[in-house]
Amino acid sequence: MKRLIIPQHWLRLLFITLAILNFQSSFLNCQFSTISAQLYKSYDAEHPVVIVCDWDFPPYEFRNDDGLPDGYNVQLLSRILSQAKIPFRFDMREWHLAQEAFEHHEVDLIIDPSYRFHGKNGSNESYIRSHSIVNYYKVKVAMLPTSPKITRLDQLADEDTLLLKANDYAAERIVNERHIATPVEYRSPKEAILSIANGRYRYFVWGQYPTLWKAKEMALDSLTLSDIDIPDGEMRVVGYDKELLDIVDDEYARLEQSGELQNILDTWFHPERIHNDTSPIALFVLAGILIVSVIVLLMSRLIRTRVKVAVRRSTDLHNMMAQAIDMGNLYVVEYDIETNHMSNLYGDLLPYDGLTIEEFIDRIHPETRDEFRREMNRMLHDEAPKWNIRGRWDAGTSGQQEWRYLDGYAVVEMENGKPRYVVNALRDVTREVLEERSNRELGNRYMKMFDSNLIAMSFYDAEGRLIDLNANMKKLCNFDDKGERFFRQTRLTDVPILRNDFDPANRDSFHVCQRMYYPELGLDSYVEFRIRPIFDERDQLRYYVFTARDVTAERTMYLEQIEHDRHMRKISQKANTYETQLQYLLKNSKMFVWRFTFQDMTIKLSRSLRKVEFSYSRDEYLKGIDQSELDNADENLVQVMMKGKEFNTIHRFNWTPANPEPCWYSLSGMPNYDAEGHVTGYFGVARDITDIMDAQQRLKQETARAEDSGRMKSAFLANMTHEIRTPLNAIVGFSDLLPLIDTQEERMEFIRIIRNNCDMLMRLINDILEASSMGQALAIEPAEIDFSPVFDDICQTLAQRVQEPGVEFVKDNPYPRCHTVLDKGRVQQVLTNFVTNAVKYTHQGQIRVGYHWDRRQMRDGKGEADGLLFYCLDTGAGIPKEKQASVFERFVKLNDFVQGTGLGLSICQAIADRCNGHIGVTSEGEGHGSTFWLWIPCEKIEDK
Repeated sequence: MKRLIIPQHWLRLLFITLAILNFQSSFLNCQFSTISAQLYKSYDAEHPVVIVCDWDFPPYEFRNDDGLPDGYNVQLLSRILSQAKIPFRFDMREWHLAQEAFEHHEVDLIIDPSYRFHGKNGSNESYIRSHSIVNYYKVKVAMLPTSPKITRLDQLADEDTLLLKANDYAAERIVNERHIATPVEYRSPKEAILSIANGRYRYFVWGQYPTLWKAKEMALDSLTLSDIDIPDGEMRVVGYDKELLDIVDDEYARLEQSGELQNILDTWFHPERIHNDTSPIALFVLAGILIVSVIVLLMSRLIRTRVKVAVRRSTDLHNMMAQAIDMGNLYVVEYDIETNHMSNLYGDLLPYDGLTIEEFIDRIHPETRDEFRREMNRMLHDEAPKWNIRGRWDAGTSGQQEWRYLDGYAVVEMENGKPRYVVNALRDVTREVLEERSNRELGNRYMKMFDSNLIAMSFYDAEGRLIDLNANMKKLCNFDDKGERFFRQTRLTDVPILRNDFDPANRDSFHVCQRMYYPELGLDSYVEFRIRPIFDERDQLRYYVFTARDVTAERTMYLEQIEHDRHMRKISQKANTYETQLQYLLKNSKMFVWRFTFQDMTIKLSRSLRKVEFSYSRDEYLKGIDQSELDNADENLVQVMMKGKEFNTIHRFNWTPANPEPCWYSLSGMPNYDAEGHVTGYFGVARDITDIMDAQQRLKQETARAEDSGRMKSAFLANMTHEIRTPLNAIVGFSDLLPLIDTQEERMEFIRIIRNNCDMLMRLINDILEASSMGQALAIEPAEIDFSPVFDDICQTLAQRVQEPGVEFVKDNPYPRCHTVLDKGRVQQVLTNFVTNAVKYTHQGQIRVGYHWDRRQMRDGKGEADGLLFYCLDTGAGIPKEKQASVFERFVKLNDFVQGTGLGLSICQAIADRCNGHIGVTSEGEGHGSTFWLWIPCEKIEDK
């Protein structure tokens, strides 16, 4: 790394200034440390100092019962940063995750008990460790009193297994530095201590205080701790911000001097020592210290302000000098006359350890080696204050020469009137020298090519004045003194053969075939001219390249060539048009052209055949295929491509580069061959057929649904034929017998039977009509009513349907008034279906019908609402639990011997859906009765 060089007397002045600042800083309070830290980095509430801790390392740092950071390290850093008025927060993690977070610069500080983070002087990383040791990590071995006591790791028996905590300081020491034959297993501290206490293992190596803490927490007093030959770890604060670490060291020293550090230590490690030594004398001493601190602070403000100004000026000067040296690509080398040693002050020209003066001179090129010795002796004898250095120096290593061209000055620095140092400011001009040499060689080559070129060539500047011309141009133009003078005095735009054709404003190359007729110069021939304007990097015209060729015999060929070029441009335009059209077609048909090469095993997708839009490897292609097709896809791909056959396949992909969603692609391809007939890859088309596959899936579903519908219709027709024939047979039969009946009682009984079957037939027809309208939206016509009397009327009608001698009809009307808004006809329809089903399956007990207000979630999920819950409870046959979910489907009958269409409950379901409500049934099973219920959201209107 390059360093800025400041003259020696400036350095000494700066050292004295820094010493004064050091002396003064000892009198400043923590605020001055905070200000110094903020010179480079500020911490605030939005960007606090983040401290990462081990969540299970008591008593140093751990998460307490409330889930908060706690422990000695947490309390210590909280006290230090609070005293320094720096915002902070703790991040609790497992220890290996905490170390990774710190290494990845996700956090600012960590208290590290190991040697993992050595700091700038111990590793290549930019870790900085605090000078203060905040605690010591004492390593012990935990064992039972009955186990053989060990104090060294080599005392472990071959049959032992040593327990360690993963990523712990002791574990890292043992694994990285000790090569023991004993097997090692990693356990959590709780598992390890419990295994030792149970006698499964004999030895667990961990920290002294964490082990005691865990054993006490687990109520285990049977363990003993013994020393082990692992040195204690030094727990230091580690970070990246030097100023922040300086503040931590300063505040730690203040805590140690004030005695607060000992109180924190006693709190966590020696609670029996905690006591209060506060006395009136200590208070007076503290007050005196505060008064003296205030006086010192006031006195130091003026000094501190001046020091800040001096430091700022020194920093600005340092930055300016560093910038100047960086911009100049300079090296600064110092020769210490007394030690006869040369070293780098800035840059890396010399080796890291420097060179002696003789070693340095040996690397100078022999051409200038003697001159360097002579000038160096003159400077050492005070005969010349400075010397202009210029020459070559060998910067190679390992015996290989690497000559660098150096240019600069050597200046003598005096001390006590005698030369003390020679400072050499050198600039590496190797690139400039090599470029100059290359340009010179290039110029010579150009002149040779220019003069020997078979084409007549000349150069004109941007104003059209002749600059130079080669021998062939002189020959073509029949130059003599008179002719050369004419062309040098005539601008390019004024040449007669170009005057009306050449346009300087035209940026394209100018081609013309003219008759060059200058009788006064003896010229008469047809010449092809080509004038090409040359522009610089700023798009400014610099000069013209003028070439000429006698084409008297080639004019026809030239015109044909022009026509050919025009034809090629048309072909190119057509090709571009075709490419655009192809891209449009591929894009709108959801297709890609793909190529796969065996050389790099890469699949490339494109819609223009020119630009690759997506590229991914064969493994990535296989990862995108759905798992159900992965094995077959890989096998088919390998077999087909190895045989060089064409293929067509369809695969389902979970994702593709062009579509991150699941999709289907139709893939087709053909092999590509090289000149020797070997297959080098494949070329084909990939088409997104997701819509087609979805349409096919929907078609399958609709076909299945249509087949189910057909089956259901067939079943429905068969069922209806049976159901309608039953009441019709009864009606016709008893109607034929009615004239033959003599008694009035039998006649009334036949009439009753005929009427019941007519009612049954009407219900069947109504169910059929309702079912036929379920494909459309059911008409719901809510109106404001008092439902209480309406319910009484409904129950009066329903009670007539219960004619079984052992069945009681019970009505539950809980409200004398129930003003609401609903469609009473649909409610009556649902309750009628409920009671009708209950009558069919109930032969003993009761049928109870009722309603009440209830608040539930609406069917569309848009929140809760008040509504009426209607129910019909019976003590009938009950419904098996496995069939309760299907009773509301069409044509479902739990008992084929019971009359009915199987449509009533499905109509009720449709009414519930249309009203944004819910419908259901509850039953404990066969023989336990059932309860059908309907909840409809409706408005509760208070009585006026």
